[in-house]
Amino acid sequence: MIREIIETCQKGVNGIGFNEVVLMLSNQASTAEVYTDMDDIRFSDTGNIVTFMAEGGSHLHMDIDKLAGLTFRYIEKNERGEPSYSVWFLDRNDESVFRIYLRKSEEAATNQPRHELFLSLIEKYGESVTV
Repeated sequence: MIREIIETCQKGVNGIGFNEVVLMLSNQASTAEVYTDMDDIRFSDTGNIVTFMAEGGSHLHMDIDKLAGLTFRYIEKNERGEPSYSVWFLDRNDESVFRIYLRKSEEAATNQPRHELFLSLIEKYGESVTV
């Protein structure tokens, strides 16, 4: 199910997926962020490892088998008065180990379809998914 959600985030509807995002890895001591457009996502032959490729060869790997679920987080207005969208992938202790944050698109025409895609994911899967 997590693979299906990731692929839907990438492909979206009518060719407009999440596109401009920040991928974040975090733990108690550090965080790492990678800016990407989610055009290049690769799954291992077994399907349990997903690689998110970014421009210039930077990439992040995630082992889907080690996830317990995910949550969709939507805030109508953040501290800047703008909507906030993120997907948090959770370990077995319900700790966030990987996040996808949607950035405001430089192409204003894609913001509404991305909003609709995000809300359709919540409608289809609920705010929390357990695997």
